[in-house]
Amino acid sequence: MTSCAVHHEWGRLGVAIVGIAPADEIVVFHEDSQRWLAPQAAAFCRAHAGRRLIDVDAARARRIDAQVESLAALLEAEAVTVHRPERLQGAERRFLAPNGEGVQLFARDPLVVIGGHVIDASLRLLCRQRERFGLRPHVQRLTAGGAPWSSVPFGSPGAVDGPFLEGGDVLLNGREIYVGMSGCATDMAGIDWLQALLGDSHRVIPVALRSNVLHLDWALGLLRPGLLVHCPDWLIDGLPMSLRAWDKIALSPAEAGELQTNVLVLDQDRVVVEAGSRRLAEELRCRHVETIPLAFDGPVSLGGGLRSAHQPVRRGGAPV
Repeated sequence: MTSCAVHHEWGRLGVAIVGIAPADEIVVFHEDSQRWLAPQAAAFCRAHAGRRLIDVDAARARRIDAQVESLAALLEAEAVTVHRPERLQGAERRFLAPNGEGVQLFARDPLVVIGGHVIDASLRLLCRQRERFGLRPHVQRLTAGGAPWSSVPFGSPGAVDGPFLEGGDVLLNGREIYVGMSGCATDMAGIDWLQALLGDSHRVIPVALRSNVLHLDWALGLLRPGLLVHCPDWLIDGLPMSLRAWDKIALSPAEAGELQTNVLVLDQDRVVVEAGSRRLAEELRCRHVETIPLAFDGPVSLGGGLRSAHQPVRRGGAPV
C-alpha cells in the first residue's frame, strides 16, 4: 500500500482497512458521554464495565468476531485489497485504558482520508484515543509513498474541550466535506481544525445532529451522485443545501437506530447492507442498485455498522 486517494463516498473501492474484533479481547466499557446508548444497552455497559464480553455474553462476542471476518472475506472476494489493524500490545494497549477496554473494530473513526491526505482523528471516548496506534503501520506506509500525514490534537481528558474529530462524522462529496456534530463525538473545534488544515481547497460544512446520535453516518449515507439515504428526524437543520435536490431514501428513527444508513459502498451500482435492512434493500433495487446483504447485527449492537468497520484508503473515480 503506497498511496491513497478518496474523494467521494462512492467510486470503486480498491483498498480498505477492515477492523478486527477478536472475541477474547472485546471488553465492555462505559463512559458518561455515551448518551447514544439505548437504556438497556447503557445498563448492560454499566453493570459489566471492565469485563470481557466473552465472559458475560459469549455468543454475542463470537458473533461479532465472525461477522467482522465475513466482511473482510466479502471484500477480498470483490478484489478489494484488505488490510487489518494490529492488535495493541503493552503500553499502547493500556494508554488511557488500564483495563484494555474496546477493540480495533471500527477502523472508520480513528482515521480520516480526504483525497491523498491521511489524518489521525481525535476520539472523544478516552479509551478509544489509542486506536490510532493499531493503524500506525498502514499510515507509515502511506506516508512513505508520499501521502501527507496530520494529527488532530488530543482533546481534554475531561471530554469537554476538544478538538474532537471522528471519522464516522465525516462524509466526502468532492470539495464539500460534511461533518456531523451532536455533542457525542466531533465538536466545532474539530470542524474548525479540519477547515484550517484543508484551507481553500475544500469547504467543511457542519451538520447538526440530535444529541443522542453518535455520528453523521448514523443519519446520512451518500450512495452515488444524486442518491442518498437519510433519517430526516435526526438532522436538526435538514440536509446540506447541495444535497437537497438529490433522490432521497428516508428512514424512520427505528430503522436508523439499526444503523441502516451505515452501509458499505463497493461502487456506484453495488452496496453492502445489513441483512435485516429489507425495506432499504428494496428501495435500492428500485433504483437499480445491487444490494449485497451481510449479517452484521453483532457490531451494530456495539454502535457501528458496515461503514464504521472499514476505512477506505483508495477509491476509483476522477479526483475533484
